Amino acid sequence: MLAINAKRGVESTVERVFNSTGNAFSKLQVLWTGSTAGIMFKRGSVGVDAKIIFPAIDEGAEMKRSTFNNLIGYAIHELGHAWFTANEPWDKARNEHGQFVGNLINGLEDPRIERKVIESGYAPNSKALFEELLNSILKKNGYVEADDLKNVPFLLAVEGRRLNGYQVDVPSIVDDAPWSADLRWALAEAQLAPNTHRIAEIAIELFKRLNDFEPEPTEGDKPDEGDEGDDIDINVHRVKGDKPTEDGEDGQGNEPTDKPTEGDDQGGDKGGQGDEKGSEGGDQPSDKGQPTDENKPSEEGKKNGGGKDFAGGRDVEPNEFIEGELNDQKTNLSKRLDHRPSSAKPTYATFEWV
Repeated sequence: MLAINAKRGVESTVERVFNSTGNAFSKLQVLWTGSTAGIMFKRGSVGVDAKIIFPAIDEGAEMKRSTFNNLIGYAIHELGHAWFTANEPWDKARNEHGQFVGNLINGLEDPRIERKVIESGYAPNSKALFEELLNSILKKNGYVEADDLKNVPFLLAVEGRRLNGYQVDVPSIVDDAPWSADLRWALAEAQLAPNTHRIAEIAIELFKRLNDFEPEPTEGDKPDEGDEGDDIDINVHRVKGDKPTEDGEDGQGNEPTDKPTEGDDQGGDKGGQGDEKGSEGGDQPSDKGQPTDENKPSEEGKKNGGGKDFAGGRDVEPNEFIEGELNDQKTNLSKRLDHRPSSAKPTYATFEWV
């Protein structure tokens, strides 16, 4: 279909769906002049003042049916926020606890408001549209890693929708996450949350749990039972033929040449073995484990607590995906505008009338 018809379809759907619920707009604008996608809304005594923004597109370009469906799904998702999201507790939690808590709220709130839209019956076929939009995002950009802390909000947004009953085209990764028990708790609580205020409470508690999380030691980190690595007898490192004294000196009163360096008596595989790696460093502290410029927590991460870096991560809202979907139409529009004839300086002609 032509993009101009798609635009008209989105605009009429938004107004018809919202007004049919009895939630009248005091003012409704659907703008296609932005560089981003989003919604701004404010509730008043006579209705909702809402502005839905889409990127500018070329009205003469062809638009795929799947793109049109995703635009409708996105618009209804944004209407879900206008219907069911309260800005005040969200803003308060973010201001008090940092941006990552705001992202956690977003990851838990998005499935909640979509479930409310489905249950309300405000927008028929909304579940199918939400499901298609989610799977389109995952198909284009993939999923996240289960142990990627900064992407926990995106993980919650996907897994919360799975609990809504969506057929998600990627397998669940909750059980693969180091903090899986905390994620399951948050997802279960969010399914019962009646409003944004409760979602904010869950997000704050989850943030505290993630911030305090320390991984369980792996088998390789645990000393084996009966391991005598902590009580290494340095006499076994003497040079053959030397007769050690009680305090570990050789027969000449010299220290043995292969005496373990400081720090080698920590157990492990290399402790006290006198190999190159075990002896390396001497009294010089090792750089291992010290943060480099690449892995130092960012200022935003430090602000969010505990020295852990929570900054970054994928956008929970479908905004970036929608912008990408319309990128071709926007590019075509730019090309057409670039090739318009110049009108900066008019050319004058002289006519002789006979």
